[in-house]
Amino acid sequence: MWLSLEDYLKKINSDSEKYYEFNENILKVTTEILPLNFKEIFNNENKILKFEIGFGNGDSLIKLALQNPEINYFGIDRKMDRIRTALSKLNNKEKISNLQIARFGTDYLLSMIPENSFHEIIMNFPDPWPKKKHHKNRTVNDEFIAVIHKLLKNDGIFRFSSDHVDYSFQVIDLFNRTELFKNIYHPAHYRTEVNNRIETQFEKHKKREGFTIHHMKYLKV
Repeated sequence: MWLSLEDYLKKINSDSEKYYEFNENILKVTTEILPLNFKEIFNNENKILKFEIGFGNGDSLIKLALQNPEINYFGIDRKMDRIRTALSKLNNKEKISNLQIARFGTDYLLSMIPENSFHEIIMNFPDPWPKKKHHKNRTVNDEFIAVIHKLLKNDGIFRFSSDHVDYSFQVIDLFNRTELFKNIYHPAHYRTEVNNRIETQFEKHKKREGFTIHHMKYLKV
């Protein structure tokens, strides 16, 4: 059954409530604060805002924020176990003023976030839903591409990384067919290494196992 945005947020917050008290880096999202006002959320002088969809255990996102204090980072994940893992890392640190995380998925992004908000959107190793009958559950599709196009500022960047060959080439095909983005790595479709990249723990694990990592980078046009 499809939930309204209000019911969706109530459902998410019902089992997340206790975590909001313990760490200032997690944002409780309710309809009362929508659409999100990132100037108020961060309350700093930073001009650049980057957005990670599905931050996993939060390790690479936290490192990005710590290494780049002049950039604001906003990350979301819908799974409670990932939120807990990220918070366990954040609880060992003082508040990181340029980082906020929140618990929600991609279903209501345009209802929650103003258009032209982000300089960059990042997706690292989303669930590939490997069985063919489950491919419809993959996050990246034509509708999603249209959504991130609206969320990005002019000349904004979308980065996508995956170890899954089929999903990677599906994403490449989708972006080859759209007129909303152009491939920065052209004429190559992807890169297997990116200079100065902070690798996720999952990424390091997959590389040790011998998997090829597909890194894509697209420019909003």
